[in-house]
Amino acid sequence: MALSPAEQGLEGHVEAEQALIDQAATGDMVAFRALYDLHVGYVSRNVARLTGPGPEVEDLTQDVFVQVYKSLAQYRGDCAFKTWLYRVTRNVTIDHLRKRRVTTVELDAWRPLRGGPDAWSRLEARDLCRVLHAALQTVAIEYREAFLLHEVEGMKLREIADLTEESINTVAARIRRTREKLQAILEQKAKEGDHV
Repeated sequence: MALSPAEQGLEGHVEAEQALIDQAATGDMVAFRALYDLHVGYVSRNVARLTGPGPEVEDLTQDVFVQVYKSLAQYRGDCAFKTWLYRVTRNVTIDHLRKRRVTTVELDAWRPLRGGPDAWSRLEARDLCRVLHAALQTVAIEYREAFLLHEVEGMKLREIADLTEESINTVAARIRRTREKLQAILEQKAKEGDHV
């Protein structure tokens, strides 16, 4: 059965990426740089999603690629390279967060959520983003990760379960508990009369 042009293009991309992986695993720095260039945005976005925006995102992204370089020879192709790369990113970031154990709140967090055309709506939206981001920082990283992958990235429970190597029930429970905690925090803020 013949492949469609789109399938041929995808197959060609996968083969080209695998060739880069194989070359980089042998120490070829040109191939590793090509892999880096291809995936640095993906890694950076995932680090930022787990840590929140801030100056450490760039440093952690570099740490991820150091780990990728050290571990690349162990990649066997049992899963998609991006899945393996996400797991490395997740492990490096979680290790960093466990060592840090300090929560920070960036006022520019959740910037993609914007209010209406008037300044007051934008200010209210930014305040809500700040509160949501601060609330998410109080949730364990595994819960935050599942919630953000589902709610922000739009991933299905099965995809998150496969990516995090957890059961679907565990992922669903983490998302549900995170929603409940966020709801409780927002309700408490409303009772305190905080402007949200």
